[in-house]
Parts: sequence; structure tokens; C-alpha cells
Amino acid sequence: MAMEIKQVFSKLYKSKGFTGFVYAYGIFLILGIIVFLTTKHGDVVLFINRYSRIEWDGFVEFLTDLGLGTYVAGAMVALLFWKIRYGLTGLVTLGLVGIFTNLLKKGVFDERMRPFNYFYYDDFHRFIYTVELNYHYSFPSGHTMTIFAAMSLLAYFAGKRWAGLFFFMTALVIGFSRIYLLQHFFLDVYVGSFVGVICTVLALVILNGLLRLDRFAWFEKPIYSFRQRN
Repeated sequence: MAMEIKQVFSKLYKSKGFTGFVYAYGIFLILGIIVFLTTKHGDVVLFINRYSRIEWDGFVEFLTDLGLGTYVAGAMVALLFWKIRYGLTGLVTLGLVGIFTNLLKKGVFDERMRPFNYFYYDDFHRFIYTVELNYHYSFPSGHTMTIFAAMSLLAYFAGKRWAGLFFFMTALVIGFSRIYLLQHFFLDVYVGSFVGVICTVLALVILNGLLRLDRFAWFEKPIYSFRQRN
């Protein structure tokens, strides 16, 4: 089993898509530490809010919806028709995201307030009225966990450096959309992104390292191939 788990990490390292994602993500993690050392809690929210525009709100709301678990789960189900390995790994990853989301947001950090409940109304440069007012369960950001898990997994599957960079930027923009819409703090997005990537790695370890599903031929086939065989 230890050998299989080692092989999982070896494949992750050899995937140019995943390493491209991780290299870009590493820069973000370092910059994030600098942000924490030089700003106070909530400063990033107010900074981004200062430059928000009503013309951008609709597009940002569209972007943030791409991080919804239901949408991402639908995409992973669709991947089953390409390869079972793609779709099943994605669904297991989202399952882990769901577990961590409920454990952290509603268990360990259930008292963490969202920006709407942290700031006064007058603290905002402008208020965004078209989004739902959420006050609790701020840490970490579930949308960010979901999208970083999905994008890091797609980067691994793509195996191309440019794809890793593209998927990272996509995840980052969607993560920051949560701050733009006054739903989360930078810390929520920062930690959520990390948990999301961890969920991807754990899913690969479970399926390929522990269960060793990659030994079976059906794992590499589309799900409809079973129906054709019957």
C-alpha cells in the first residue's frame, strides 16, 4: 500500500499540469502571508470593495456561481462519460470537500462572522444588494474549497503546464469573487483554497493508492461502455 501511495505522489509530481498549478499557487501562498503580516482582518474586503463597480456585479455573480458544489458536481458527472476515472475522482474530491466544509464551517469555526456581520454598513464604499445576505459560517470559504479542488484536479488530468496556470487563475478569480461580493474575508479564501487542493490529493490517494482502482481496465473507460457491453 505504501508503494501505491508513493506512486500517486510520483504521478502528481510528473504531471506538468498539476505542478504548473502548484507553482503558481505557491506564489499566491507566499503573497498571502505578506498580506496577513501587513494588513488587519477585513482590510482586503474593504480594499476590493473600494474598486467594485455596479457594472461588474452581474458578471462576478456569474463567476462565483461556478464555485457552487451542485454545478461542479454536474461537471464531474459529465466527465464520467469521458472516463470513469475522471468523473469518479472528481466526485470523491467533492465528497471530501463537503465533509471538510461541514466540519470546519459548522463545527469547529461555527462562530466566525461574515463581512456583513463584522463591518458597519457605513464601512463599505458601496453595498451590493443583489446577493444573499449571509452573516455566519464564514471560515473557510466553501466556494473556494470547491473550485480549487476541481481546478487542481483538472490541471492534473490535463497534464499541460499552460493548463495548470489557466486552471489556477480560474480558481483564484472565483475565490476572490467571494470577497468582491462581501461574502468572505481573505483568510477564508486563503485557507479554503488550501483545503480544496488537499481534498484533490486525498481523493487520488484513496482511489489510486488505497483502493488501487487504476489497476482495473474499466476505470479508464467511459461509463456508457458498460451499457454497450450488456
